[in-house]
Amino acid sequence: MNMKKLSTLGVMFLSIALILAACGTKNNESKSSESPAASSTASNGSGATSGGEINALYYVNSTLGDKSFFDSAQAGMDRAVKELGIKSKTVEGGANSADWASGLEAVVASKKYNVVVVGTSQMIDVTKDLAERYPDIKFIFFDDLIEGVPNVYSMLYSQSEGSFLAGAFAALVTTNTELKGANPDKVVGFVGGMDIPIINDFKSGYEQGAAYVDKDVKVVTSYVGDFVNAPKGKELGLAQIDSQKADIVFGVASAAGLGTLEGANERGVYSIGVDANQNPLYPGSVLTSMLKNVDQSVFRALELLAKGELPLGSGEVLGIKEGGVGLAKDDLYEKNVPQSIRDKMKEIEDKLAKGEITVKSSL
Repeated sequence: MNMKKLSTLGVMFLSIALILAACGTKNNESKSSESPAASSTASNGSGATSGGEINALYYVNSTLGDKSFFDSAQAGMDRAVKELGIKSKTVEGGANSADWASGLEAVVASKKYNVVVVGTSQMIDVTKDLAERYPDIKFIFFDDLIEGVPNVYSMLYSQSEGSFLAGAFAALVTTNTELKGANPDKVVGFVGGMDIPIINDFKSGYEQGAAYVDKDVKVVTSYVGDFVNAPKGKELGLAQIDSQKADIVFGVASAAGLGTLEGANERGVYSIGVDANQNPLYPGSVLTSMLKNVDQSVFRALELLAKGELPLGSGEVLGIKEGGVGLAKDDLYEKNVPQSIRDKMKEIEDKLAKGEITVKSSL
């Protein structure tokens, strides 16, 4: 067996190990995990709504273990269990999208839960249908908007604004002479999970941000075709680095994006994480991460629900000003990103928050 095949198998086994480590040793069909509730005897908003105790289901239309989007929502659920005293159960739908609608309907139809937390544009239609058929169940929907359904609250993150920051950052990196992994070519990469509207909104913002810094920067794009295939994410990222001379890549592909980050690290170039802070995965290679603060927004929604203040029937768009998106600026960011880039990014972020820069959404 040649070394290329061994490398591919190695990445595949690493990806599987990461997912198994996060999800346990259950099979790849719908899986669930339950978080213990804190004491239900507490008062003043400790898990109670006007309708009583919160017994929430988090339905993952994929698997946990991506170290970004779905794991971030889980972190929000876990925080709500700890701080609000709610009951919570998580069900994973698996990698096959054909199973998601029936999987969610099965758990909703059981009527074991009075609150359902679910997200992504791929789940809009089934969520609307179930909300209308089960009006006594409250739905918290994240990553897209469902408005006008009285028992649904939804929130959309301005990924175009967050990705504008990522694109501006990438353009500053690819032309920077202080970073050893940057080459003279003005090329940056984008690896998306699927060619769908939400991912393309990331892409649009990324392109606008790069052009804001330097109109000559070229953005090369690839799609994995799903959100779990880390070997494919690595392959596409390496193709952009090796063949198209990208020296920084942005992986917007959930668990598949872990392969993109790994490939950049192996080549000694740079990457940008997504959704959660992925800087610690490959310190010095992952220079920053575009944060979609799913965890904070899910916790906030459950907290408002516990207080009886959640605006059901409506939706909110959470951008930089609202703290819905941003860049990860941890100790690794301070250590590995040149001061000149950090200063420029602060300037750009302030202008976005003040409305002095307008980012167009493709949605």
